[in-house]
Amino acid sequence: MGAARLLEHEVFRKASRREPCPVCGHPDWCGFNSYLCSCMRVGEGAIKHITLSNGQVAHLHRLQPGRVIPGQDREDLFPREAPLAPADARDRVYRHFLRLLDLHPRHKEELIRRGLSEGEIKRNGYKSIPEQVNPWIICKKLTRSGLDLAGIPGFYRAESKYGGSYWTFNSSPGYFIPLRDTKGRIQALQRRMDDKRNGKYMLFSGHSDRGGCSCGTPAHVARPGEVKDGRVWITEGQLKADIAAAYLSAVVIGAQGATSWKPVVPEVLELGAREIVIAYDRDQETNKEVARGKRMLAAELKKLGITVREAIWRARSKEEKGIDDALVAGLEIRVVGS
Repeated sequence: MGAARLLEHEVFRKASRREPCPVCGHPDWCGFNSYLCSCMRVGEGAIKHITLSNGQVAHLHRLQPGRVIPGQDREDLFPREAPLAPADARDRVYRHFLRLLDLHPRHKEELIRRGLSEGEIKRNGYKSIPEQVNPWIICKKLTRSGLDLAGIPGFYRAESKYGGSYWTFNSSPGYFIPLRDTKGRIQALQRRMDDKRNGKYMLFSGHSDRGGCSCGTPAHVARPGEVKDGRVWITEGQLKADIAAAYLSAVVIGAQGATSWKPVVPEVLELGAREIVIAYDRDQETNKEVARGKRMLAAELKKLGITVREAIWRARSKEEKGIDDALVAGLEIRVVGS
C-alpha cells in the first residue's frame, strides 16, 4: 500500500507533549499516524520530501514497529497513579462506555438463569466485555467525545509500538456489572469473568503504574423497579444484591465481601435507613470470616442507633447458601432479631 493510501486510512495527529514526534522527539510542529510521520526537522531517511504551501519542507518517514521516541523515558510514558475522579465524572464516563457495548447472548442466558428478567437485565445495564473490538478503539471513541479517562478506574495507558502511549483496558472475556451509589450513579464496574481460574468476580480497577487508579472496595446500592419493603437489606456480592432487590422489592446493598463491610455504612446513612436486615450467606455458620464480618457490621450499625435484623433460611443444598439463590428457589426467608 502506498503512502497516499495509508494517509487515506488513518488521519494524522499533531505531535504533543504526551505523544511527541516519533522521529525527532519534539512535541510540536510535526504530525504522524501509525504508519507515517511528517517530520519538520529530520530529513535523513525520509521516503519523500513535500514542499508545503508556506514554503517549508515536510519530511515523510515510514514508521517501523518498536521505534523509540528520543528523550522519552518510562516515567514520561506512564504517568503516576491518577487521583480518583469525582462520582459524577465516573458516572458520565461509565454510562458512555457501556452504551458502546452489547450483551452477549451467553451472558444474557446466564443472567436469566440466575433469576433476572429481561427487563431487569436491561434496566441494570449489564454489558459484555468486547471480544471482537480492540479496547483502544473504544477508548479513542470516549476521548473523542470529550471524556477524560484519567482517574476513571479500569482504564490505563499502554505503550505504543510506534512510540508514545494510548488509553486501553483489560478485555478478558466476561461481562460488566455496574456498581451504583445511593443516587444511582455508576461509581465503579465489576467483572464476572468467563474464565474463573483467577477469580469469578474482579473489579474493573488498578494499573496504578500505568496511569490507572483503584476504585477501592465500593458497596453497590441495588434498587428494584418498585420499592415495597421500607427496610434496607445488606448482602455480600453486587450481582447478588441486584437479584435480591428484584425479588424482595427492597433496596439491597451489596458489599464487596463479608469482610468489606465498612463501605456499606456510609450508604446506609445516606439512605437514612432506620431498620436493616443483614442477609449474609448461610456459610457463616462454618466460615469464621463471614460470621466475624456480620458481627462487626451489626455492631457498627447499632452504635448509630439503627435497628438490625437478620435474614435466615433453611438451605436444601449448598447451591442455596446465598439470599439470591434462596429467593429464586422459593425458600421461606425469615427475619429475626440480631
